Amino acid sequence: MEAQTGTEMGATQPDNGSGTTRGYNFDDQRPPKPNQGILVHYILRFVAFLLTFISAVVLGAAKETVVSSNSTIENGIIKSTQFAAYVYFIIANVVVFIYSLVSLMLSIANRGVLGRFTVPLSIGDLIMIVLLYSCNGAAAAVSILSDNGQLSTGWNSICTVLSKFCASIKASIVLSMFAGVIYLLFVVFALVGNQRQLQIR
Repeated sequence: MEAQTGTEMGATQPDNGSGTTRGYNFDDQRPPKPNQGILVHYILRFVAFLLTFISAVVLGAAKETVVSSNSTIENGIIKSTQFAAYVYFIIANVVVFIYSLVSLMLSIANRGVLGRFTVPLSIGDLIMIVLLYSCNGAAAAVSILSDNGQLSTGWNSICTVLSKFCASIKASIVLSMFAGVIYLLFVVFALVGNQRQLQIR
């Protein structure tokens, strides 16, 4: 009678004190589970890329024609590029848009294992937070003044006349704020990951 190998029937190991044997099946190799954290990382970076792109395009194209004697309107057309805060908003979102694309490509190329890119990307994410929150604050301040006006300084409300223009501004700011929240999550995740590594060590 031929002996059956351990790989066919499973190797046995005596159980201390009980006299029974315990079988191990070496052929039972389960496929590794996909890393869901890496997939979420890809999705968030793509969403940040998309949000900043749409935000910059919508605000950059925001304009409306109106008949008014307001000094801020040139040739009957008001544009977002006539406001310094909105120009800063557009530039900042374009910078974050380019960074989001580059960081996403690096993440995909390295299959989520960034290695030496981990620290530079964390620093870059923190810089993107500063850019987004600062430009959102500046654009939101001008948007509030445009919507409500400020009689003490002679700034009249223009959103009652330029409703389409103001709606585009508000939509851009909201999208950019969501992108800022995503980058804030990146920094939080990096801090939590570093803390776990320190606890393991």
